Amino acid sequence: MNWLKLLQHDLRYGLIRWRYLLIFLLFVLPCITCYSDVQLANVPGTWMDYMLYCFKGSVPITSSPEISLALPIFWIMAVAGSLLLNLDYFLSDLTQAGQQIIIRSKTRRGWYLSKCAWNLCSCIVYMVLVCASVLLFTLLSGGDVSLQSTPGVMEIHFSELTVEPTLLSGLPGLIVVVFMPLVTLMALNMLQMAVCLLVRPIIGFLISIAILVLCVYCNVPFVLGNGAMAIRSALLVPDGISPGFAALTAVAILLASAILGSWRFQHTDILGLEE
Repeated sequence: MNWLKLLQHDLRYGLIRWRYLLIFLLFVLPCITCYSDVQLANVPGTWMDYMLYCFKGSVPITSSPEISLALPIFWIMAVAGSLLLNLDYFLSDLTQAGQQIIIRSKTRRGWYLSKCAWNLCSCIVYMVLVCASVLLFTLLSGGDVSLQSTPGVMEIHFSELTVEPTLLSGLPGLIVVVFMPLVTLMALNMLQMAVCLLVRPIIGFLISIAILVLCVYCNVPFVLGNGAMAIRSALLVPDGISPGFAALTAVAILLASAILGSWRFQHTDILGLEE
């Protein structure tokens, strides 16, 4: 069995799953909350406004008791949703038909790299469905299908900033609300898959959540997750995190996770692995 057939198997059984429809339900909650802000601003609202709210994030949380509990719940849900959707396929496939496929293909590395490719494709599908979900809500709520953010809505969304946020449109806006969340999801999912070779999947998921919580407190680009927060992007606020630097960090973690995961898988007793 060649590598393309391995990939075809993973794309068929790893992507065509009913659970991806839950993405629409997951993003209804932040969109409803954003809709109230849109109504308060007395404007139709745009697709960009809703996407910015979903991936807004938060300013760095300090030790101040007034904001110590202000975790960006919707942002954590948006990122963790992808981690949860991808959590089980790797090991479940291994404990079912995976071992026979490895024997037929005669390469552990190829099998694992196929799972890496599936993982990246799954993140792309997740992001496409997120954009589609927000687009559907925008249309149903009477909003505008536009890549331009609305000044009044931006003032409400980012009221905690001490500076006025830059209005986003076109390519800069897509970088903030699509590209940076996507590359962050890819790196986190690849890291989670590699970690699951060392610990149980639920522990790997909790470690990923811990990374997200850590970046809420640490406003530094090399902590994975910061690049996916719109409120911390240099394209939105002065002295923000450079999208380029954050993207390079995510890509570096992605590649390191794939390489280390592949090496670890080749030295793992797959008969002893449990879901």
